Amino acid sequence: MATLAEATSTAPLVTAHDSLVAALERCAHDDAPYLTVHGAKGASRRSAKDALAGAYRWAKLLSACGTSKGDRVLVLLPTGHAFAEALFGAMLLGAIPVPLASPMTFGSVDRYLENLGRIAKSCGARTIVTYPRIRDAVSASPLFGASVGRVLVEADLDGLAATPLRLPSIAGADTAFLQYTSGTTGRPKGVVISHRAIVANASAIADGLQLGADDVGVSWLPMFHDMGLIGVLLTSICHPYPVHAMPPESFVMQPRRWLELVARERATMSAAPNFAYDLCVTRARDTAELRLDTWRLALNGAEAVHASTLARFAARFAENGLSADVSLPVYGLAEATLAVTFPPMCHKTAIFGADRDVLERDGRAVLRGDGHPIVGVGRPVAGTSIQITAPSGAVLREGEVGEIRVRSASSMDGYFGDDAASAEVLVDGQLRTGDLGFLDQGTLYVTGRAKDLIIKGGRNLCPWDVERVAGEIDGVRQGGVAAFGRANARTGTEDLVVVAETLHADTTRRELLAKAIQAELLEVLGVKPDEVRLCGVGKVPRTTSGKIRRRECARLLAVSELG
Repeated sequence: MATLAEATSTAPLVTAHDSLVAALERCAHDDAPYLTVHGAKGASRRSAKDALAGAYRWAKLLSACGTSKGDRVLVLLPTGHAFAEALFGAMLLGAIPVPLASPMTFGSVDRYLENLGRIAKSCGARTIVTYPRIRDAVSASPLFGASVGRVLVEADLDGLAATPLRLPSIAGADTAFLQYTSGTTGRPKGVVISHRAIVANASAIADGLQLGADDVGVSWLPMFHDMGLIGVLLTSICHPYPVHAMPPESFVMQPRRWLELVARERATMSAAPNFAYDLCVTRARDTAELRLDTWRLALNGAEAVHASTLARFAARFAENGLSADVSLPVYGLAEATLAVTFPPMCHKTAIFGADRDVLERDGRAVLRGDGHPIVGVGRPVAGTSIQITAPSGAVLREGEVGEIRVRSASSMDGYFGDDAASAEVLVDGQLRTGDLGFLDQGTLYVTGRAKDLIIKGGRNLCPWDVERVAGEIDGVRQGGVAAFGRANARTGTEDLVVVAETLHADTTRRELLAKAIQAELLEVLGVKPDEVRLCGVGKVPRTTSGKIRRRECARLLAVSELG
């Protein structure tokens, strides 16, 4: 009888704190190292004791403005100490911070304000912590009116001492923050994360990474996004180790800066989505002198992990002392606070060579010598179990593709103010992720997202595969491809549409490149796209964490806003 597709961590979940506030206070009491921010003006270092003092100042300011326990506070600040300390300051009061992107990661300020207004309305926030540009824009915008009563900036802290004040008690069940999905449009959904969930997930991360006092972290990830917020900023409070952070835009402009910081600080850990490792391979220049031999874990998550990327990254920087097995493919999502699966440290990367025809036709993973490589993202972290299920909820067998469901000590409490949406994804104590995958010998392999699946002529096509193949064609910008399905009433199936970024502006060169994409997809995947549209670099829409927004891309194409 085939094994059921379910896996449970055998590692005990041991948490050292009841809440993030307790963790920060303990960290400060021990005078633990914390955060160094590397910006245009140099490095600025803060210990945990400094961070707590800064948090007290923000708490006093927020309290003086009428903020109290349970109130929602939007935190819109760039990478820096002010972001972390404002976040902690709200938590000290028992208020609920809502970390959000700053406008530099969006398009126009008008569009940013429209999105911000929806989120402010969704969570009922009446206070914003930001910087002068946004304060002025909010004040002048008709989208807010009286709905947001207080807009605070760092300069408002002037003259405030860091003396302790009377604070409410914070329990593990209290809400720590709301995590709104990056690039939220339409009806925003705020993921409700409790202090207990954060502490549990941070402990699971520390256990899974075998985090120790000698570790040093480097990050360019946005601080407002779950991977940077929990995986870096908050885990390093619950399980102290020094972290060095740089602004995301600094990395995007020059990927070499990330590697420089890892080398200079002798870092042992850093994390990023898959596209970032490709950027380092293709755009990092003059790296021969960088020593990367201390880097033991390069976490790769938040989007599809490609075997080709892992191989290219390892080969490109082998001469820099980078370990061949540095890559650590992982899986997680905001609704589970963050981490769900990590590979065991003794065997960090598993790759399953799947028979593509069987996978796409029957939804089964069958090994084939020259099969399609799918990267394993590990086993459940401490306090977590997973199942692969059919749409009915029945547990499938190992090797069968279905929805990934998670039961975890760090699952969200629900979506803020949206019982219907919460009931759709929280079923019988399990979190329905909406992601598709299979288990093989206890290891999880993610194959796509249910809502993004392209069904063409009876084949289930994963957009990740189409994007990967098209992105490796000379002339196409890697990481700048979107693939999606478009209903075709005439044929009764879906058209496959591919949108790809290129530096080429010449019409003839674009036509040749489009034909090359069609030919490569036909040869490699056995499918010919119905439409290939080329556009300029930066035109394919992404979330603030770098993920391709396929449905938004389809919308823009439909209204002729891609070119």
